Amino acid sequence: MTATTGATGIRAQPQDAGLAEALVDLSHHVLHLFADTGREDRLSQQQVELVCAVIVRGSVGMTELGRLLHVEKSNLSNLVDRLEQRGLVVRTRDPNDRRATQVTLTDEGTAVAMKVYHDVTGQVRQLLQRLPLDDQHNLAAVVRKIVRDEPA
Repeated sequence: MTATTGATGIRAQPQDAGLAEALVDLSHHVLHLFADTGREDRLSQQQVELVCAVIVRGSVGMTELGRLLHVEKSNLSNLVDRLEQRGLVVRTRDPNDRRATQVTLTDEGTAVAMKVYHDVTGQVRQLLQRLPLDDQHNLAAVVRKIVRDEPA
């Protein structure tokens, strides 16, 4: 099997049959979905990711949010500050660990988060409809394995 060359001259390695490049393309596409979805509500891509993470999980600790969003503590604090100033989230003390802070959506934040979450997931579902149902199930299993096995 030979490596394939893209428009930039970067070669896909034969051992992954272009899978790495395809996954990078897919991740860029999904990030654009987050960014595009947030525009109407004046939310950045990272803000959309944050409110979607919180709407799915309920109150989320700052440490877990940083891990989920792959952002450093100072960047996460700034991100939460901006959402807090807009009245979309509040910081609360973790009832189980008073040293820890959790991020919780306000009523307005919940409404915005529900909207953007359903917009993003709806667009992803439209993309997936191109695949037969068996392929969708297989892809879901593979993605869960990749995400679960990812080093922290």
